[in-house]
Amino acid sequence: MMPYHDEDNQYLIVGGGVAGIIAALDLAETGRDVYLVDKAASLGGQVAKLDKIYPTDHCAFCPLWTDIKKVQNHYRITVHTSSKLTDITEENGKYAVTISKEPTIIDENLCIYCGRCFQKCSAGAVRPLWEHASPPSHFIDASICTDCGDCVDICPTGAIDLNRTAVEIVLSVNDIIWATGFNEIDLSPLPEFCIGSHPDIMTSLEFEKWTAEAGRNKGGIIRKLNGTAPQNIAFIQCAGARDQRMLPYCSAVCCMHAIKQAQWVKRREPNIDCCIFYTDLRTVGRDYYEYSLRDIKGSGIKLIRGRPGLIYPLPDRESIAVKYENTLTQVREIARFDMVVLNGNLQPSLVRTVEKGMRGPSLDSEGFVDTTRDDLSRFAGGFALEPADIADSVIQGSSAAINVVTKTIYKR
Repeated sequence: MMPYHDEDNQYLIVGGGVAGIIAALDLAETGRDVYLVDKAASLGGQVAKLDKIYPTDHCAFCPLWTDIKKVQNHYRITVHTSSKLTDITEENGKYAVTISKEPTIIDENLCIYCGRCFQKCSAGAVRPLWEHASPPSHFIDASICTDCGDCVDICPTGAIDLNRTAVEIVLSVNDIIWATGFNEIDLSPLPEFCIGSHPDIMTSLEFEKWTAEAGRNKGGIIRKLNGTAPQNIAFIQCAGARDQRMLPYCSAVCCMHAIKQAQWVKRREPNIDCCIFYTDLRTVGRDYYEYSLRDIKGSGIKLIRGRPGLIYPLPDRESIAVKYENTLTQVREIARFDMVVLNGNLQPSLVRTVEKGMRGPSLDSEGFVDTTRDDLSRFAGGFALEPADIADSVIQGSSAAINVVTKTIYKR
């Protein structure tokens, strides 16, 4: 017999990353019904896109997979992926929310992952839903799809329907937890980084995807320019962060992220020289400082204290020049690198709209929540509120769940 579901005891969590997943599980275990909404086609958020995580160096997806399965199988949690909030109104102490759910052209419950649609699609619109999706399934990018119907005809299980349309779901919930993570900020307004001018000048998340063991290069360290192995790689810290022109704060996770990426490059290709340009190393977290010392000492990873003033492709396009001042030696230099990784352009999704001075909750044109700082402390968790690593995001997600439960108890 299924337990009774109380329509007056329902909660919405926006964001299916680690903070949202933990908040959903904690709320469900207290007997609350939970709706978990994420704009992506699968749960996991930014962590699911990582290759390895510090300070343990294990696969990022392995611990996440267990919690995703718990969420999918929990009878009190309803998951809406490929979905976003389009409207929120407050009435009688509750929230009426409208969710727009994008059509799932391939029914993942019918897809047997045979790959016939992937092989047949000449437009390249069909691709695996996600390297770690469970069960594995294919996904059709509607923005690329030409509606030719070839995939429909070849699918042996009838999983594909090109005529599916978006649906709207209206819910009434007691409260909302925002766990919408962060956004990578476009670095093109900062001309010194020359982002977009050379394929081997990329952000840290682009580099993570490019070198991931589950990605297209199977963990290989190669250049985008020509597919050859680089001789050296520069990791530039505080690119866009701690900068009054863009993000005036520290993005918190970047130093450890660069150290992790550099040491994994050295593990896979010991002959590649890695150089980290930093403002100051911030390794705040259990075992983080020990991790940085362990992997930098004797590894051949070079640390230079200084923020490069100019990064630009050389005329032959074969390499990239980095102009900088070593602030410890006070020597200005120019060095050549085959690849440059820019780290720091991470912005919490909620802080951006808070700075507009708008009150809420309500949604802006981009689907972000506008609210006050006091409200945020009550129902936000993870990187959505402030720069936070995985461990902090888990704690904040659980804390947000406790806060909304406590609020409900006090109201009664």
